Amino acid sequence: MRRYRGTETVEPALYFNVRQLSFRSVQERGRLPGTEKDVWYRVPTLALLVVGPILGLAFVVFLPFIGFAMVGWLLMEKAGHLAAEATRAAVRVLRPGWEPSLAFLSRSKPAKTTADTDAWAEAARKKLDPAEHDAAK
Repeated sequence: MRRYRGTETVEPALYFNVRQLSFRSVQERGRLPGTEKDVWYRVPTLALLVVGPILGLAFVVFLPFIGFAMVGWLLMEKAGHLAAEATRAAVRVLRPGWEPSLAFLSRSKPAKTTADTDAWAEAARKKLDPAEHDAAK
């Protein structure tokens, strides 16, 4: 197989670029795409007739494995997201209610604000201790 450089004038045939792993079909006499650094090889027609069915067979044989790998990847990604959400929920429950970044150095009484209740925390309290909520009402 003869080596051709990019932008070289070639005869009509099928050419293969090793670096980009791409085929280029040239229909009429003309230049190959790319730069002088690109290396192209002319693929003989007989080689296409031999290698084509072998590549097709490899595709048919390995396609189920590719499908299993994709499904496995998807399941692992979903499991990772689920574990991250479970970890976030556990940390949310276990974190303390104080904020060490707040410093009350103004020596004045803080303004009375209405405390917004966390809906998620209230729902968790209702589930964990329903008798206490019923007695409060």
